[in-house]
Amino acid sequence: MVTITLRRLWIIGLITLICFNSVAVYYVSETTCGKPFIPILLSRALTTDPWRGMTLSYSLLGIAASFTLNSSILTTAFFGFFSAFLVSMFDTALSHDFLIVTSCVLILFECMPRIWQFDLWTIHFLSVIVFSIVCVVWMMYSKYSGTYTLHDQHCSWMFITEYILIWLMNALVLWIIPSDMTPKDAICEEGQAKRTAESAAEKRSAAEKQNKQNKTNLIEF
Repeated sequence: MVTITLRRLWIIGLITLICFNSVAVYYVSETTCGKPFIPILLSRALTTDPWRGMTLSYSLLGIAASFTLNSSILTTAFFGFFSAFLVSMFDTALSHDFLIVTSCVLILFECMPRIWQFDLWTIHFLSVIVFSIVCVVWMMYSKYSGTYTLHDQHCSWMFITEYILIWLMNALVLWIIPSDMTPKDAICEEGQAKRTAESAAEKRSAAEKQNKQNKTNLIEF
């Protein structure tokens, strides 16, 4: 029997995420930038329906997976992504941006290499940092420099750096998932363990009371 590990499920989820993101960008770009195809901001594409609903579903799956990892930081990060795309329905762009940035920082913190050395994990992490800087600097420059038109701010091949950034950041989680870990609900397991411990404590307490009662009865006899 083949065991489906959490790492395999995350890889499958990452592949499907890339596929649906690509389709969303392609279709939304046509209405925003026209033809031929020009990349647009990924979050702009994912805040339109039906792509927003799919993104919210992925965020919920990320929250569920973080329970298995027993990481409150990752749970908060994916809940932040979920909240960001939820508030986007109310045209609160600034709130959306703050939530996205906070969630990304939390993922970077949790997935930071445990030991800094020249290996794939460190290279992967530094690549995310580099793409973050390039993406943010370009978007800020295009918005405030005055040299780009509104069309250029919405439609540019530079947005590919954002796509790569988001996909690489999601892939970072793979480094902290143990290779043999299977999907489990850590919250349920913790609750069950607590209930088992409480039950055992109650049994011990009852046994001690019974022993004391037996000793008392023996003394009185």
